[in-house]
Amino acid sequence: MDRRLNFDECTAMCNFDYLPEGLEAKYNLYHPNNKPHLIPRDFLTELFERYQTPEHTRQRLVHGIEEIETNNVLFHFTKFLVDDMCSARHRCDETHYTNMTPRCMNQHGDLYSFLLLLACVVPSMEMLQNRSVPQVYYEHIPHQSLKLQMEKLVLYGDAEVHDFPWVMNFYTCSIFLLDRFYFIPYRFGDSFTMFRHENTQEVIALRHAGEEFRIDGQRNGINDVYDPLGCFVSEWIESDDLIVANRINPMGFVERETTTILKKEWKPALQEGDLLLALHIPSGPGYTPARLKNSMSLAIEFYGKYFPELAIKGFWSASWLYDTRLSLVLDTETSNIVRVQRQFYNYPTLEGDRMLRYEVFGDKDSGPVRNTGEFTTSLQRAAAAYMQTGARFNTLSMIVLKEDVERIGSRPYITDADMEQFHRNVDSHLREVSG
Repeated sequence: MDRRLNFDECTAMCNFDYLPEGLEAKYNLYHPNNKPHLIPRDFLTELFERYQTPEHTRQRLVHGIEEIETNNVLFHFTKFLVDDMCSARHRCDETHYTNMTPRCMNQHGDLYSFLLLLACVVPSMEMLQNRSVPQVYYEHIPHQSLKLQMEKLVLYGDAEVHDFPWVMNFYTCSIFLLDRFYFIPYRFGDSFTMFRHENTQEVIALRHAGEEFRIDGQRNGINDVYDPLGCFVSEWIESDDLIVANRINPMGFVERETTTILKKEWKPALQEGDLLLALHIPSGPGYTPARLKNSMSLAIEFYGKYFPELAIKGFWSASWLYDTRLSLVLDTETSNIVRVQRQFYNYPTLEGDRMLRYEVFGDKDSGPVRNTGEFTTSLQRAAAAYMQTGARFNTLSMIVLKEDVERIGSRPYITDADMEQFHRNVDSHLREVSG
């Protein structure tokens, strides 16, 4: 290009079916690179050899890349997208990248999303290399997604990218497997603040004002279940000396009665905008408190050494596995699901039981409507029996603060009193209706 086109000119010429919001400001700060190829050909050759890619698939991908590279405007804008995507996760950038197709591509537009992700691999690895991150931490990361994508492309000719935002973590080498769990930077944004007592080191989470909860302490309307009689709205009253607010019981519900803390004794430990490491759970054995503790310890060490600019306060995750209602149907002494969730500061979300329905029953919409005799696992049978009483599960989130990782295995946050209150409170909205 003789001159650099502005953002509107580029997007008009490329004619994308979708672009994330907020790209223009980033584009205006982008410093173009003069690399002649979108994807280095030696990397492409290694990829083809690794997956023994047949010739017709190789040619299809090469022609798709060449169609991008020979369109000066599209090539320039694609390199901008790659540049932004490669660092987005480490910046905790909320830009919603997903599948996109430039309509200016007349022949291989269906390949664009995959090629865009593929173009992120080499520069992402170079960024990690520049940080002196040992190759063992990232050399296999992209292949977690690449293997399935290449197999689908070869067997079915299907280039569609499934769950683009998730697999982007792997193509950009932004997610790391440390022992048993995956970790990736995450900016905390939920409506509560955690405090730590200066002397006892006890941790408490206080919900912010203006949110509506059922009498059981879950968000009103979750799973389309409302509590018009017993619902309450969270409060937050603050003076120079104290805060009065609704405590989040670490068993995963908000308490109706308010709690008062003295500001001179309790200091903020986690606030909106702070950085955490999001924990993701791959399938397989080893879901235990010991592996959790080891993985988190390794993650603190890893990010402290190679990403020292990230002021990591702890860990966050959301999962059906954290629903403390599972402790009502599983053996609390032997179940790893229960043993692990007892190491967290659990809290309610607006997500219902769709995740559990999918993971346990294989259908996130219909749920366990079959005869219980058809179930093959004890978890299926126990969860179905519980739901047949009219009760529902929820997806909960969790927090583990960095200072408390060493206490994992001995319930850093949950007390016997918390569990007793949970048993008194759980499903109280159903008892209220039946009563």
